[in-house]
Amino acid sequence: MKLTLPVLALALATGLPLAACAQQSNAAENGPSPAIRAQMQQARDNAKTAAFNDLTPADRAKVQAIINQVNNGQLTDLRAAAKQIDAALTPAESQAVLGERDKMMAAMRANMPARTDNNMGPGPNGAPPNGAAPNGERPRGAWGGHGAKTAGRFLLQLGVTPEKMRELRHAQMQGAQPH
Repeated sequence: MKLTLPVLALALATGLPLAACAQQSNAAENGPSPAIRAQMQQARDNAKTAAFNDLTPADRAKVQAIINQVNNGQLTDLRAAAKQIDAALTPAESQAVLGERDKMMAAMRANMPARTDNNMGPGPNGAPPNGAAPNGERPRGAWGGHGAKTAGRFLLQLGVTPEKMRELRHAQMQGAQPH
């Protein structure tokens, strides 16, 4: 009994600083800092405003109706929703929306700190890092393809709530996997 208290105190004394160090090191691995996240959110908000302003009022209403159907669960196929939006837009509107996408991506890249680690090398057995395909292609996802860049897809990404987008992507990924 006399030994239990000092051992417990020693365990707490050595364990707490290690736990604090582990939390600090994980913070850097969990993504950008709050300031960078705020800058990225601002770039996204600016792109959303500009992209919707690039549409005629009638087309903006059509796009918003499709986004509302996705957000409230009436339309769950993201590819079909993106195709509906693309069909509603004129070629000039699509071009303008994709221009806003490019501006947003450039702003986000400019706000990201330079990578200083060497995590881009091959993984075990020469495999690409982070589960990427060996040929450099991105794995097929909920959009069905290799990240086709369409105005409809971009407007969906801007308009659908992040929670709903995660839910739909997860559901579509589960349906695409063989059982």
